[in-house]
This record gives sequence, structure tokens and C-alpha cells, in this order.
Amino acid sequence: MSEHLPLNAFRSFECAARCGGFVLAGKELGVSSAAVSLQVKNLESYYGKKLFLRRGNKISLTDAGEAIYLDVAAALQELSRTAEKLNKSRKPGYFVISVLPGLSELWLLPKLQQLSEALGVSLDIRVENDPIEFEQGIVDLRLTYDARYYKEYYQTKIFTDVATPTCSPAFWDRYGSDDGTFGAVPAKYFLQNRWGPAYASEPTWDDWFASTKSPKGLGDASTISFNDTSLVIAAARRGLGIALAPKVLLRDDINDGRLILPSDVSLPMKYSYVAICPHGKLIKKTTQRILGLLEGTRDTKTALQEWAQSLKYASPVYTELSRSGPDHGPIFTIEVRIDSGETAIASSSSKQNAEQAAAKALLEKVLNG
Repeated sequence: MSEHLPLNAFRSFECAARCGGFVLAGKELGVSSAAVSLQVKNLESYYGKKLFLRRGNKISLTDAGEAIYLDVAAALQELSRTAEKLNKSRKPGYFVISVLPGLSELWLLPKLQQLSEALGVSLDIRVENDPIEFEQGIVDLRLTYDARYYKEYYQTKIFTDVATPTCSPAFWDRYGSDDGTFGAVPAKYFLQNRWGPAYASEPTWDDWFASTKSPKGLGDASTISFNDTSLVIAAARRGLGIALAPKVLLRDDINDGRLILPSDVSLPMKYSYVAICPHGKLIKKTTQRILGLLEGTRDTKTALQEWAQSLKYASPVYTELSRSGPDHGPIFTIEVRIDSGETAIASSSSKQNAEQAAAKALLEKVLNG
């Protein structure tokens, strides 16, 4: 196959033609009418032909649209039959989670037992790169980095992260310095993380050295590079060098002493880690519960502090503005402030929860501009 076929666009076209409009097609597909219209425009660009005549809210097939409709409908029906065969091998009651390779071992795996017990269902974990197809309802939830491929689906942030240097204790004993600088580390041991095939704007070692105003530059001296984040972390764990990796994914290795953080300097990552699902899946209680559990894993105070540190700001300052209500049910109002002067305020019956809510509000404010 010489080209990547736009399957979502074909599906939107077929559904719009069969339903007679974008609104009804959107309801059937569980997306907005604007999303259906956009997919149809993508297909029109793909063919270089106009497929629908649009008159207000009414649509009708053009000659070009009629020429491909029967073939598209037949092809999608055949795909549906194939999917049904595959679905028969899927045990009933399984909740299917599709997860990015970098997240699977280092973030999701430590949580699996807790999630399975809390949900009371069996989990089917599928490790896949982006983009995936939510066709035929096989996948219930997608966990990934950056939501750009899934704009028509429901999405929620799980956590934001920073890229930080990490290495094994033995490596640092051999090449590290007491002042925490990397001057004695040979350039060939700075492991290059290419962040996967779809990203080119995430932090590099050159970015990190520039942020420290260090004259050291790696050029082409580094001898090993990886296009998988979990693999570059595994290489650092084995003492092959020092990696620049997402801090949240390092948590278990740091706690267990397999890796250390030799520097306090970190760089903000451009996007957030997100959970994605079709809007139609949101009505399922299991989906609602797992989204709540995943969102509950975010420690927003830590995320805000790491973001502030990456910009050389002091730690965020939390101030109790007021405490109201009876002693047995007080309401705390907390303000959080960072060095740039930006603030956020939140209230809760728990001081800790109010601080977390304020941190969440401020983090979303600074990250979204």
C-alpha cells in the first residue's frame, strides 16, 4: 500500500452520506458535526474532488461522491465483519486500554493491580504507538502523550512533566563531580533521546546545556541514541550513560535507588500526558471510574513546583486567605503565587485539597497561556 488511507475520513463520509447530514452522522459516531465535516474535507483533499453539495444544513452526494460511495460502504462493511471476528476472541467484560510504549512499563504497570481491583473488571492492555483507530469500539481508553491525533474525542490531562538528567549511582560515582556539574562526563555518554518518531520539539541535551549557560556542547559526540523513552531510561539504569528523561517516569527507579537525579535543572516538556476516549464511551461507568482514578494520580503541587524550577523560579508560595464555616466543617481558601506574579485561588473543606486545586488552576493557566 503506497499511501496511508484516511480511514476515519472514509468512515465519516460513509456515515454522512447514509444519514443525510453531518449532525446525524456525528451522533452516530459519537463526535461533533464539525469533526465529521472536517474529516469529509480531509477526504475531499485526499481525492482532489468535491464529494458533497452543501446547502445550509442539507447535503447531497456529487457525481464524484456517488462514484466512490458504494465501494467505500462495502469496504467498511467488510472491515466491520473482520472486526467482529476479532471481537469474538475478546473475553466479555474486559476493559481495553491502549497505551503508548513509554507509559506502559514505567507509569501504567505499577498502577495496574490498583486499577483492576478498584474497577472490579479485567483489563486488556495493548501497547501501541500513535495514532490508533478507535474503530468498532475495540479500544475503550487511550493513554498517550499529546492529544493532537484525537481532537474529535474526549480528552483529559493525566499529568504534565519535565525532562531531567538521570543516571545510575555507579555511573555518577565514576564520572560525576561533587558540585553536580557534568564537566567530567565524556560527551559520548550523554544518551540521546529522540522522543519517538512523531516529535521534534522536546528537550535535547543542547537545550539543557543552554539553560545552564554551560559552554559544553555535544555536537555528534554522543554515540548512542534511542527513539523510545523507556529504552533510554533502561540504558541509563544499566550504566550506559546519562539520559534526559521524563521525571514522572523515573519515580520508581529513583525510589528504589536504581537511578539518581544528579542535577536540579530540568526543562518543561511541551505537551501533557492525556487520556483519550470516544464520547460514546463516557456513558460507561467503568470509563468514568477509571478516568477519575487516573486523574486522581496527578500531584499538581509537585507538577507546579517542577515547572517553576525548570524556569529557575523559587518554589510556589501557598497562602491561606481565609477559613470559614464551623470547626467540624471548615472551608479553606488558598492562594498560590509564583515568581512571575501569576496567582490562582481555590477553596475546599481540606487545606491540602485546596492547595492541590489552586496548584492545578495555576498550572493550567501558565501552560495554556
